[in-house]
Amino acid sequence: MPDTTKKRVNFALVKIITEQIDLSPEIIEENKPVKINAGLNFGIDNKQKLLKVLFKNVFLQDDMPFITIETGCIFAFDPDSWGLFTNNDNGLFVLPKNFAGHLATLTASTARGILHNATESTPLNRFFIPANNIEEMIKEQVTLPLQPEE
Repeated sequence: MPDTTKKRVNFALVKIITEQIDLSPEIIEENKPVKINAGLNFGIDNKQKLLKVLFKNVFLQDDMPFITIETGCIFAFDPDSWGLFTNNDNGLFVLPKNFAGHLATLTASTARGILHNATESTPLNRFFIPANNIEEMIKEQVTLPLQPEE
């Protein structure tokens, strides 16, 4: 589906998964810089018309991780909307860059809330996932095979 196509996409966030959350407050040293690595991944279940967006953040100090959080959001699509993204001729599911960015932003916001909840009332609560433009992580449309590789 090209970015210029104006059709309504009906989807819903149907499940949130905390894939990983590791907290190690004992590693932190005051007044030392902290680095954050972020990753993003997409996967589909073509039979159930589900799309999973994974967002991972690792907070490091001196290359030692002290917070690792990976959150997955599963989105369900109605059959017509799913069909907007599928190309059965080449066996691909294609998400336009802007829509993929929207779903990634929802997932990042969910991860931000999970991290806050997990660290509330602890010294780690001062570290949070920045409200950066997650869409910038996606350089082009997201293309996934409709059938899993065997």
